[in-house]
Amino acid sequence: MYCIERGPVDDRRPIAVVAALHGDEPCGAYAIADLLATDPTFHRRVKLVVANERAMEAGERYVDDDLNRAFPGAPHSRSHERRLAARLREELADAEVLTFHSTDAEPTPFALCQNPSETTDDVVRATGLEHVVDISYVDGGLEAVVDGVAVECGPMRTRAAAETARDVLERFLTARGALPGSVDPVDPDVYRVDGVVDRGDLAFTGRNFQRVDAGDAFAAETTGDEREITAPEAFTPVLMATEGYDDMLGFRATHVGTLTELEQ
Repeated sequence: MYCIERGPVDDRRPIAVVAALHGDEPCGAYAIADLLATDPTFHRRVKLVVANERAMEAGERYVDDDLNRAFPGAPHSRSHERRLAARLREELADAEVLTFHSTDAEPTPFALCQNPSETTDDVVRATGLEHVVDISYVDGGLEAVVDGVAVECGPMRTRAAAETARDVLERFLTARGALPGSVDPVDPDVYRVDGVVDRGDLAFTGRNFQRVDAGDAFAAETTGDEREITAPEAFTPVLMATEGYDDMLGFRATHVGTLTELEQ
């Protein structure tokens, strides 16, 4: 792990940007490098963190354990990722955090949060994204132990994902006062995960963030007669992709309103 700190120390919380929790998702690391290459002047304390540097250099997702499932970590563990998780948790404890990921689910980008708070609301708005998913249904993950939000940028190891990460990073830092300028406010739609769809031998044929009504087809078998799979009840698919996960097609969610509506 390496952490670069820039900007003045004052009474505001530092901002932390975390890249490469998974070594095969380097988009955030590229975005940080591109930003630093411009030699920006920061107006607020910023921590720029490349988390699992060892896995990224090896081109692997992780060395011993999935880092995003290793929290809260253990400083004396034999596992590289569990030691790293403990270090990360300590480094990020006082910060508002933005983390970058990659995904095969479309469309991107979108945000993910656990344990929603006033800070996560501020961070989500600062990203400028249209969709935010409350994924508190799932145990673990960095966002369960820090005050922050994750952004899914696009397919792994693609320049498109890195460019998306750079755009979101610059907007976020501007909106939070770390870079000069101003951005327009947004009021994203919020989706709350309440279940999963097992993968089986299925291909996802729906579209994420678009409601599937009861009886509508959202997947198809990839073996046998390739019959359509219909929804027994209405839901909204999020993070669904044919090749996204080994054990599931993705998540079932409910659209619960805009962020402003929920705050009221």
